[in-house]
Amino acid sequence: MKVAAITITYNRLDLTKVTVDSFYSKTGVDYHLFIDNGSTDGTIEYLKENFDYIPLEENYGITEAFCLGVSKIENYDYILKLDNDVETITEDIIERMVWFLDRNPNYAISPVDLNLLPNFKPVTLRKFMKDSYKVEVSSHTGGAFQLARTDIVKRLCKDKRHFKKGDYMIGHWYRRNNILPAYLTDLEMKHIGLNKSTSDYIL
Repeated sequence: MKVAAITITYNRLDLTKVTVDSFYSKTGVDYHLFIDNGSTDGTIEYLKENFDYIPLEENYGITEAFCLGVSKIENYDYILKLDNDVETITEDIIERMVWFLDRNPNYAISPVDLNLLPNFKPVTLRKFMKDSYKVEVSSHTGGAFQLARTDIVKRLCKDKRHFKKGDYMIGHWYRRNNILPAYLTDLEMKHIGLNKSTSDYIL
């Protein structure tokens, strides 16, 4: 099974580098596409040397940039949405997530965010063990690090109304379409960019 990752950037080059270094020291994907929303801090030069990327002339926000990236993904089984302010904690995390999705395709899964603020914690709907993993089905999952089947992600991008309203409404769309948004609580990451956005960061 092949995995493509999409990362949206807008300045915050230091966090992007931490994200990339952390991710590739612990795991990896078959293809990684960056969509840059008009960075002015050297991010473009960094991406140009290391990755496939699409530069946008201004900041169009997460939804438009991510769905543009999704439209470019073909012949990959899964799409990972990886924000540019994430520290990967668990070794081989992508391999482990793919193993779970291969057996449970109607899920959209995320690792636990060790920096999740209590006020933003999704509502837990169910907890259970499945295929040796602790699973927590929630109202929504972390959009900073989420893996799902490519066909599901492409369908989600066709209905941008839910995407634009944030993770909770994305979770609602998943459940309405018989997809379970869930955390695999054995897997961990850290959302390191909280409260570190630039003043005009609209992603």
